[in-house]
Order: sequence, then structure tokens, then C-alpha cells
Amino acid sequence: MKDAAAAQTGQTIYLSDYTPPGWLVEDVSLTFRLAPDATRVLSRIRFAPNPEGTQDRFFLHGEKLKLISAAIDGTPVTPDITPEGLSCAVPEGAFTWEAEVEIAPAQNFALEGLYMSNGMYCTQCEAEGFRKITYYPDRPDVMATFHVRIESDLPVMLSNGNPIASGEGWAEWHDPWPKPSYLFALVAGELVNHPDTFTTMSGRAVELNIWVRPGDEGKCAFGMEALKKSMKWDEEVYGREYDLDLFNIVAVDDFNMGAMENKGLNIFNSSCVLASPETSTDANFERIEAIIAHEYFHNWTGDRITCRDWFQLCLKEGLTVFRDASFTADMRSEPVKRISDVITLRARQFREDNGPLAHPVRPESFQEINNFYTATVYEKGAEVIGMLKLLVGDEAYFKALDLYFTRHDGQACTIEDWLKVFEDATGRDLTQFKRWYSQAGTPRLHVTESWDNGTFTLHFRQETPPTPGQPSKQPQVLPIAVGLLGPNGDEVLPTTLLEMTEAEQSFSFEGLGARPVPSILRGFSAPVILHRETDNAERAFLLAHDTDPYNRWEAGRSLAKNALLRMIAEGMAPDAAYLDALKTLLEDETLDPAFRALAMALPSEDDLALTLFEGGTTPDPQRIWEKREEMREAMARHMPDLLARLYAAHQVTGPYSPEAGPAADRALSNAALALLTRLDGGERARAQYAGADNMTQQLAALSCLLSIDAGAQELQSFYEQWQHDRLVIDKWFSLQVGLARPEDAAATAERLAAHPDFTMKNPNRFRATFGALAMSPAGFHHASGKGYALLADWLKKLDPLNPQTTARMCTAFETWKRYDSDRQAMIREALEGILAQDGLSRDTSEMVSRILNG
Repeated sequence: MKDAAAAQTGQTIYLSDYTPPGWLVEDVSLTFRLAPDATRVLSRIRFAPNPEGTQDRFFLHGEKLKLISAAIDGTPVTPDITPEGLSCAVPEGAFTWEAEVEIAPAQNFALEGLYMSNGMYCTQCEAEGFRKITYYPDRPDVMATFHVRIESDLPVMLSNGNPIASGEGWAEWHDPWPKPSYLFALVAGELVNHPDTFTTMSGRAVELNIWVRPGDEGKCAFGMEALKKSMKWDEEVYGREYDLDLFNIVAVDDFNMGAMENKGLNIFNSSCVLASPETSTDANFERIEAIIAHEYFHNWTGDRITCRDWFQLCLKEGLTVFRDASFTADMRSEPVKRISDVITLRARQFREDNGPLAHPVRPESFQEINNFYTATVYEKGAEVIGMLKLLVGDEAYFKALDLYFTRHDGQACTIEDWLKVFEDATGRDLTQFKRWYSQAGTPRLHVTESWDNGTFTLHFRQETPPTPGQPSKQPQVLPIAVGLLGPNGDEVLPTTLLEMTEAEQSFSFEGLGARPVPSILRGFSAPVILHRETDNAERAFLLAHDTDPYNRWEAGRSLAKNALLRMIAEGMAPDAAYLDALKTLLEDETLDPAFRALAMALPSEDDLALTLFEGGTTPDPQRIWEKREEMREAMARHMPDLLARLYAAHQVTGPYSPEAGPAADRALSNAALALLTRLDGGERARAQYAGADNMTQQLAALSCLLSIDAGAQELQSFYEQWQHDRLVIDKWFSLQVGLARPEDAAATAERLAAHPDFTMKNPNRFRATFGALAMSPAGFHHASGKGYALLADWLKKLDPLNPQTTARMCTAFETWKRYDSDRQAMIREALEGILAQDGLSRDTSEMVSRILNG
């Protein structure tokens, strides 16, 4: 691999250039003498030549470090120092490197390396943050055991692994499991813990803690239960037992990500672990449960087995996302979880795959690795794991995973290592399947059919459009789950897995008494866009009879989408057939309330815009918004009595529970309320707001009122009630921007940015305000261009402080080539204005350049 320092100067790093490290690290001892503006970090690192590497240049990464002293085997040395790190002459054999550096955590607003959050010291080292702590070979294929001493007058001092000693003003920790530097963690502060224990399947007692700021103790119980469920599930399903005496979680307010899987010391964005009925919605509870599971599952798929280089990021993230999705499906509703994941995939990953930021699940090059923590790596990476499991079967999948853990424990691995395990365990050749890791873009699956005297044939054709740097594509392996329904709705062929490997391929089903209706891509068995000529009668038939929950939902979505597209393109009235079919589905009390709530949701504005664009029509964000509003109005007026019954019947009484059953009832009841509010002027919503004893009901009612331009009094009372709670006030910011009318969205965000509670130094608050604007297509893409200019101005302000958050927020502009020439010109001006900033970070520079030139 080219030296990672090349990325500091905007050079491109290539997967094909990987070379093993010249030196390996045997063990690391670190001492931290904490001080806000002058923390001293003393390192003692034992190096040995790597037999598989070359020792032509000894280089240690280091950024923004003040070197106080350095020595090799006790002899002082004077290294050559650059902004990217240092180099030095070293002995031919093993040697001990010692250094002392000074850093200023209180001035580290990028939240990468060692920084401070409300008086708490905290680290974030993935991907390349450790180099801002001390000089080190900061790459994931250099793994070592760590001994850490922390010196401070703060009462709580934590690091990875197990505590081994402590005294007045100091604490020592030892992590016996070799790890790369990106998994290093340190926390020190005025913290209180919510303790518990877990007994592993071999009978070991593990101490568990969630550490929080004083006052947050009452928001830890759910997170702790989620952790224990995760530990038990990983034992029962994957056979993976926890391997330390202690597992710590810390909640931090200022954090660029959701959470971080540091070995034995997981650091969480407060929003992803703190929960209470009064301050958290059902969606918050489910998300917290999933994120805690995700980070815990990384203990084996990420920590014990990590990635050789950052190109292999999907190795740990795709697998762990797949594992946490399976966990949530087991804890809650498998069909509802699958549908929710597909909605997210289409909203985030399909958008990425079909724009200038498209890249393979395993990228082949980068300038700034932070820009590749993407939906493609995570969500599409998980879909690839799911397809592999479908193709080999459950038994073979778990056999391969057992081999993976046995063969590669303690190693830094590659996608090749991962696929070789499956080939060895199953005897399959996965050469073609590997294209899922190397080809960008979403495949289009075109389907036609024929019927001949009892034989029904499905004809498939696959194609993947060109993406940046990949003009031509080869056929993928597509697992296509298919079922056939008879004319009366009976299932004449249960779910059958077809394996497509060619550009065009046909599959026949013989001995049928009548022409069936096909149910294709059941369970969304492959991440593709399905193209098949059909009509509303067939969609309604599948909505009524399909035995596959996902395809039943998809049939309703297709009905709604077809109706909306005709309203947008042809000025048609809302389709009565869709409204009737939806009403029939909602009346079916045998269906999961959460499923029916999902069925009431219309295709997103972004989904409709992409469909129009791919069909050769330039989408008008304002018209899309207006027609979706018109459809919602029609839905409300088509079934007012049914909506009123659903609202009343699915009210939940008694103490609040975040479990799947009551959450599903609230979801359906609140979906009905959203439509009823259009008819009753907000009467029910006001009553619900006044009587709400939990955040789900309170926020749903407030949302309903804001959606009809009402609720000013409730909005003010909400702020007065919750102004002391920073996570709830994030909701207050987000709701106002997200529900503003398109012409008011930018002005609302601008007004809130001037509010005393707004700060751009906190990523949660910045995302709550400007992320909400970016996720409101009609508001962000308003013809005035105010959304573009406002976001660009704030990104220019944020970049010097927090390049990671800035770069990720730039993705708001990635769909710019879909729109008309006026909007394109305004977006280009905004992006070029960002690019012209003096001192622009490489994170943001790379992202903006890719958007402009992709």
C-alpha cells in the first residue's frame, strides 16, 4: 500500500498498491497525563521487523503533535518530522521506541483523536484518529496488546480491556487481545455508572457498565437490557462468547458517529444509548437496541477479526450490519424489519449507487477514508452477506462462520479470506459472486413471462448502468426468490430460489393447471431494481393474496407509486383502485399493526424523483411534494370512519413499553392520526398532545399539528418542557425544519441556526437542523435556491472545525444532475464556492470534487 501519508496531500491511495508493514508491534505501553490544553502522552512501543515486509523506511504516522522527546533503546534520537508523521533510522532487529508528545484535547473540535466533550476526555480513533494522539503505525494490519496508564484528578478513568491497578489520581488498564490502533479508547470524566452483570455460556461472570453524565442515570436501563440480549443472542446464534472480565459503554454528547466498537470500551453518541419513555420515541428505542447490538457484535466481527486495510471496511461492517439486522428481526418482527431495511436501502444506498458518489462495496481507491463510511459499505455490504447466506443455505452459512472464526481469530483479513472460507466450507466457486464487492451500481432486473399449455416461463435480463470509473459491467450472481399464485390466490409454488448468473436467463415451471401470477424477488432477495410490465389489477391481487409479507407490501407500494407518477406526469386524480385496496388491507385485523402502518406510508419524494429521472423526465420537487400531499388528503377522505376506528382501537393503555407489540399499535394509531388531522383540524392531535405520557405520543401529535401549519402553542410548550434535555431539543429543531412547507424550509433552518440553543460544534444539533433541511427534498431543492446557498454557507463555517461532519453533509448535493438547468447552475455555484475556500479539508475537498465531477 502506498504510504497512507499520501492521503494528507490529496494523493490517491489504491488497493492494488498494498504492501505489508515493514515493522510489527509486539506490545504498547502508553501513559496519559491529562490536561485540557497540554496533555502529555508517553509511549513505549516494542517493534520487530516483519518477515513479510520490507524495512526500507521506518515511518510513524502523527498529526498535530508536539514532539517533546524520542529515543530508541534508551538512546535519544532526532527524527525527521513532516505534517504527516516522522521517520527515523532504526536498528536491524527488534527495538524499543519511546516518545513523549503534547496535544491539546480542549482545542480538538474535529472530534477525532483525543478531545473533550463537556469536561469529559474522550477518544475516537477510527479510521485514522490515533495518529493525533501519538506517533504510531496507524494502520489496521498492525495489531498489538496495549497497557495504558491514565493520570488525572478526574474520578473515572477508563481504557480498553481489564483494569489491573488504580490509586489516587491514576488508573492502569491492560487489553490482552491484540488490536489495531483504531480500536484504542480512553475516557476520563465526572461520570456515574449503571451497573449489571452477565454470565456467559461457559459460566464466567462479566461486569457490565453504562457510564453517563450525572443526571442521565435514569436513561440506561433499556440500553443495558439490549446489551444483555445481544450477548445472549450472539452465544445462541453464532456461538460467540464475550472474552473479557468487563464491558463498558460510555455516552458522549459530542460524537461524529453513532457509536464505536473499541475493544471492551464502546463509546456511544448519547442519542444512541440514552432512553426513557418520556424522552425517547419507539423508533429511538428500536434504533438504540440495534446499535448496541451492532457494536457488541463487532467484538468478534471487527475486533477479534479485523480488516487488513481500510479498503476491506465492508468485511467488518457489512457482516456486522447483517448480524444486527438478524438480531432485530428475532427480537421484533422479521417481515417489518425486512421492509424497513429495504426502505432505508432505497432511500440511502440506491441514491448513492445512482449518482456521482457511486462506488463498489469494496472501493479500489480513496483520498480520505472517512468519506467511505457509506450506505454502500454498510447497507449494501449487509445485503451481499444476506445473498451469500441465501445461496449456500443456513446450515452451510453457519458452518462457514465457524471456520471463519477458527481460521482467522486474531488476524487482519480481506474479502478474499472471507470468501475462501465459504468456498472451503461449501465447495462453491465464488469467483463471480465476488463481483458484488468490485462492481458499483444497482443492477436492473427486467422480467417478462410466457405461458404455454401448463408451462410458465420467467425470462430475466440483468443490466447495471455505468458508474464513475466503471463504464461497463459484467453479470452478477442474483438469488431471485420466486413464488407462484393461482387464480384464486392459492400458492401453487412455494418460495423457490432461482440463481441467475447470465446476462439473460429463463426459468420454466411445468404442470400448472392455469396461468399463475408470479411473486418475484420475495423478501427482497437481491438489491436490484425490478422492472416488469404489470397492471393495477395484478398489483391489487398480490396485495390481497401474496403469502410473502415483503412482496405484499411491495404490491401496495407499487400501486401507490404508479398512482403518484400518473398524478405527477399526467395530472390524474388519485387512483380509486389504490385507495380501495389500501382500505381493504387496513381493515384486515389479522395483519401486524406495524405492517399496516408501513403500508400507509407513500413512496418517498426522492424515490419518485429517481423514477421520473430514469424514465426520461426531469423531476420537479415542488410538484412531487404537492401530489404526495394531494394523495394523503385523498387517503384521509376515502376512509375517515376506518381511520377513526384504527386510531381508537390501537391506543395503548397502561405503563409504557417499548416492546414490539405496543410499539406496533402506536405506529398504526399514529399513522391514522396523521391522516385524520387533515380532516378534524387537529382536534384529536391536540387532545393526544395534552394527554401524552410518553415521547412517542407527544411527538407524533406535535408532528401532526405542524403538518397542517398548526401547533404553535404546542411547539412553544414542548420547548419549555424539554429545554433542559439536549436530545429532545434535537427533535424540536429537526421537526420544525422537516415539516416546514417547501418555501419556508430554508428560512426555518436559518432562524433556528440563530437560536441560543444552536451550536455547530455539536454534530447532533447541526444534523438536526441542516440534516433535516437536506432530507426535505422540496424544501432543499426549492426553486429559489435558498436551501443550496444556506447549507453551503454553513458547511464553509463548519469545515475548519469538523471536516468529517462537513463532508458527510455535502452528500445533500449528490442528486444535483437529476434536476433542471436552473437548479443545476445554483448547486454548481454552491459547490464551487465550498471548493474555493482557503484551507478546505481534504475530507470536504474530495467529497465536493466527486460530486461535481462524477
